[in-house]
Formats: sequence, structure tokens, C-alpha cells
Amino acid sequence: MHDAKGKFAFLCEGSNDVLVVKSIIRQLMPDGVFAMTKQLGGVNRLLKEAVGVARKLIAKGYVVVVVYDEADEKDDKAIEELEGPSLIVAPAKRKIEAWLLADGDAVYRASGLTFRGPFPTDLIEDPKYAFLHHFHRAVREGKRSYIFRERDFFKATLLYWDVGRARQHNESLDKLCKKIDALKR
Repeated sequence: MHDAKGKFAFLCEGSNDVLVVKSIIRQLMPDGVFAMTKQLGGVNRLLKEAVGVARKLIAKGYVVVVVYDEADEKDDKAIEELEGPSLIVAPAKRKIEAWLLADGDAVYRASGLTFRGPFPTDLIEDPKYAFLHHFHRAVREGKRSYIFRERDFFKATLLYWDVGRARQHNESLDKLCKKIDALKR
């Protein structure tokens, strides 16, 4: 297991991001790997505190993965300077919703409507808007009446979301998965 010692810590912005990261952990991490998630709030707080938190966790033997939405206003120079073998910086291209939209099968099964892209989903100008619009349309058209909040849309999609399918249609997710895979060897 390289120098990871089977311990990964994922730092992210908000509670919806935690849902996505936990799904990635369940699907990518082999048995025997300890993985934790830590929500640090908005992107500026995340990137400001990530350096100190990452140093402490790396000293305890963790590989730290920092996941944030690339489109958010931020100052990410400090965290990028720290990137190294025990720290992975993983900006979701534009927004993390692009990672969810990349698995069209999961979006269809959760919403009852086909998501038509564009693919790769890194190309979507505003993935959060596209994601929410898609699900609001599904509710309006009577495809799904039991979900109506953003968190419900995340949870419904993640029931079916497959990181392997999604990474085929999203370059930033695929890049993160390749970095994690390299450390697991």
C-alpha cells in the first residue's frame, strides 16, 4: 500500500460534498483501508484550514485528499504548494454536481428523465444549475414527487451512482480516481 498505510482522510466543503465523497470511498477503497471525511465549511475556509489540518493528519500517517468545487471563489495557492505524495488536491471541475451528472444511468434512475449532457460533464458551465434544473423538471413532470430538496436529489442519485461509469464522462473525477488508485498499489 505505498506509504499510505491504509489511512485516507478526505477534506471537503459541505454536507452534500461529504455524501459524494463517502460514495467514492465505498466504491474505491479496498477492505482494510480506513477512510474518514471531514467537512470544513465553505471553500475559502476549507482551503485556509486544509494546510494545517493536512499537516497534522499526514504526521499521523494519513494520505489527505482535499476535494473542492473549482468554480467557487477561492485562494488555493497555499494548498497547491503543499501538494505532494501524501496530499492530493482534487478540484471538481466547476462543481461537484458535474461528477454526479457524469453517470447518466444514475441520474435517469433517480429522476425518471434522461440527462442529455454535454459529456464530458466537465464542459457544463454551471453543473449545479444543470443538476437542480434536471430534478426540478422531473418533479414538475410528475416523474418524481417524493424528492424536492437539493439534498434529496443528491441522495437519490447516489443510490445508483457508480464511480466507474461517472469517471468515464468526467475528467476531474477520473484524475482523482487515478491518483487514489496509484496510492493503493
